[in-house]
Amino acid sequence: MDKRFRILLIIGTFGFVVVLGLIGYFSWVNIANVDTLHARVVGSLVQVRSPGAGRVVEMPIEIGDAVAADEELALVRVVGTGQSLAELMLPVRAPQDGVVVYKAVQPDEVLMPGQVIATLSDPENLWITASIHETRIPQVHVGQRVRIRIRTRSVRRRFWGKVEQVGGATMPALGAANGTGALGTPRVEVPVVISIDPAGYRLYPGMTADVRIRLSPGFGNRF
Repeated sequence: MDKRFRILLIIGTFGFVVVLGLIGYFSWVNIANVDTLHARVVGSLVQVRSPGAGRVVEMPIEIGDAVAADEELALVRVVGTGQSLAELMLPVRAPQDGVVVYKAVQPDEVLMPGQVIATLSDPENLWITASIHETRIPQVHVGQRVRIRIRTRSVRRRFWGKVEQVGGATMPALGAANGTGALGTPRVEVPVVISIDPAGYRLYPGMTADVRIRLSPGFGNRF
């Protein structure tokens, strides 16, 4: 009986220590960092438009293609205006280097003047917008190091960034019903802008991410 009691006591003590260790670890993580799941990749987008009314003849690009400035994206047959009704074959070219993130039309589709035919994103000009709960925002400052995890299956890896701007405006917390918590109290978040190093990976605006902001440089790279 005494032996069994000692074994149970040892097991219980070990379990208690493990639980205390886990509580301590997660408390340290919460104190040392600010986390949020409400983050996404944002970038500058450029819309490419039709030069006039007509029809798409060729459009060899696909979503995800990298294009260079002045590269032909589509060939459009445009109907002349005024006294001249002659048809013109006009190439539509990329205004800058970028990646095709949206293809709005297909060959043989009819176009209206100024209609968007494609959208490009600049892969060198991306950042993260993260929503931080208002109770933690006093701890967030420009220059703090940030760990970023992109949740898209094709990427799903760790990136690094830095807090660039802490917004002064507030907004209802994402995912909260009508911007309120479980007890009906308002839940408010503050937008934070974070730079990101893509490390050679192709990221697209709209990709979701989770973010961990390190509050003190004394915590090293263990987060």
